[in-house]
Amino acid sequence: MTFRVLSLGILALSFGWGSASVVVAQDVKPAPEKAAEVPVLDDIKLTAQHAALPFLSGENPFVLRESSWSGSLDPGKARLIQVQLFLRNEYHFWFAVPDRKAGLNLNVYNGAGEMVKTENLTYDGTNVVSLIVRPEETGIYYLRISLQTSIETPQKWSVIYAYR
Repeated sequence: MTFRVLSLGILALSFGWGSASVVVAQDVKPAPEKAAEVPVLDDIKLTAQHAALPFLSGENPFVLRESSWSGSLDPGKARLIQVQLFLRNEYHFWFAVPDRKAGLNLNVYNGAGEMVKTENLTYDGTNVVSLIVRPEETGIYYLRISLQTSIETPQKWSVIYAYR
């Protein structure tokens, strides 16, 4: 009988019947305030985006994708970036590093490892190279970036791309 009365009393309190007192099992501490996160700007990516600007307007503009890749690369070394390209689209890739003396290589290979024909572009006095590729078929392709040994220090790099 005591258990039954006690159970009904707890049930009544939990639904707000009866007393207005609140029972708390633990002290609740307020969550600490988080400092506002400041976005970090990537100067190398901004350099590539600056080189891309003339191609993003006009009669037949490219549409810049939000996707990008970045990292660090040693002179004489290369990296492969896997991308999905579609027939009937054109793609424009930009590769940038901070050192203007760095020799940059940018190529595209198909899934069989064969180099794909591209239109290569360079920019006077800048540390950016780019290419335009028109895939002959939809599939997986590999963008190969490399640094020539014209410099000795590893370079941070960024690759961006657009399509139309």
